[in-house]
Amino acid sequence: MPAYEATAEELEKYGASLNIWQQLMLLQAWSPLIGYGQRLVNEPDPYKKALIVAEATEWLASRTDAKLDDQLVKMLADIIRTPQGEALIRWALLQVEAAR
Repeated sequence: MPAYEATAEELEKYGASLNIWQQLMLLQAWSPLIGYGQRLVNEPDPYKKALIVAEATEWLASRTDAKLDDQLVKMLADIIRTPQGEALIRWALLQVEAAR
């Protein structure tokens, strides 16, 4: 299997040409994702994991200039935070588990 090497355009696109200070600024700007990831990994309850994913998705949507994604993600997150949303998530997880 041949080794993959990034093209110059890919390196530029994904920030490989950033200096150390620019890399640290980028890490600082996106560090909340690390926190969401840590919480997700440490949470045993699947429904609470869904809440963490909803929170992370809201944060990600807020980082874009588009407002439509902010609204959509907020509405979906609001739905799963309700008792009916929790019931839906838990039911869906049971169906996935039963299908295994």
